[in-house]
Amino acid sequence: MPLALTYVPSLAHDLPDHPENAARLPAIQRAVQSLVSNLQSSIISLEPQPATLEQLTRVHPPRFIETLERLMAEAPGFIDYAPTYITPASFECARLSAGGVLRAVDAVLDGEAESAFALVRPPGHHATPTQAMGFCLFSNVAIAARHAQARGCGKVMIVDFDVHHGNGTQTVFYADPSVLFISTHQEGIYPGTGDVDEIGEGAGRGYTLNVPLPAHAGDAAAERVYAEIIGPAAERFRPEFLLVSAGYDGHWRDPLASLQFTTTGFFRQVQALRSIAQRHCGGKLVLVLEGGYDREALAAGVLASLHALLGYDSAPDPLGPAPYREPDLGRRLAHLKSLHHL
Repeated sequence: MPLALTYVPSLAHDLPDHPENAARLPAIQRAVQSLVSNLQSSIISLEPQPATLEQLTRVHPPRFIETLERLMAEAPGFIDYAPTYITPASFECARLSAGGVLRAVDAVLDGEAESAFALVRPPGHHATPTQAMGFCLFSNVAIAARHAQARGCGKVMIVDFDVHHGNGTQTVFYADPSVLFISTHQEGIYPGTGDVDEIGEGAGRGYTLNVPLPAHAGDAAAERVYAEIIGPAAERFRPEFLLVSAGYDGHWRDPLASLQFTTTGFFRQVQALRSIAQRHCGGKLVLVLEGGYDREALAAGVLASLHALLGYDSAPDPLGPAPYREPDLGRRLAHLKSLHHL
């Protein structure tokens, strides 16, 4: 079964000197187009449609959506200290970005593809139901999770491997036991959330799992997290659909943080996620692009992820190993396992 891709480059949502600019998606597209023919033949492209008001309001109140749309009359400008910018076209770009993710979900649920990658921008995992922030306008993955549930998937698992904590996604599902949210991220950086003791509330207590990592944590640390934390949590939850906030700003070359994942490390993370999807939810897996601001590292990470989604045993790593020695995470992981009874 093929792998599906949706592209939403949002070229009109652009601030050239900003890290999250319109050059990001073309860099990925050029890399995908360079794939050898046997890989390209396994990939289908999907045509996205803008998310509807009904789809957006599963996460965002109508008043927030209306206010965000009205702000376009004041663009260009900034609406969050991150800084999160808008142009006159940003609202429609954000609707299409969310819609591109929903099209990917539909492709998997309808059997057009086993898995999909929504290559979209603006990103979404920092946007809360009532606040655009952190370069994000709509909460794309949260909207996608509610869409999957509206289509009959009772339990959805979300894994966020962006270097920044997915605070917006967490906020949406913090009291909801039907969604297991897991975030691996660098501790102590924007947005300042995602501590280990943020585990959900009310009926959702225990269904939020944060894995803050120290600076220079790298591939070996990630492999331990998947083996000792994420895999066992999935085994207990048994999801019916798996969504992934795929941010490549954890790469050692990225300018906005200081984890040191490699391209090969991203391949192994997505390989592990594919195994979880195959074991628990019939392979139903959608990756959604979030961060990644060194364009060469971003493109290489996406290509490695495509290799993993297609079942390859390895992927090219043109950028090589990370420069620093990794810290020992043994005590930290032991605490997490004890906290979540894993």
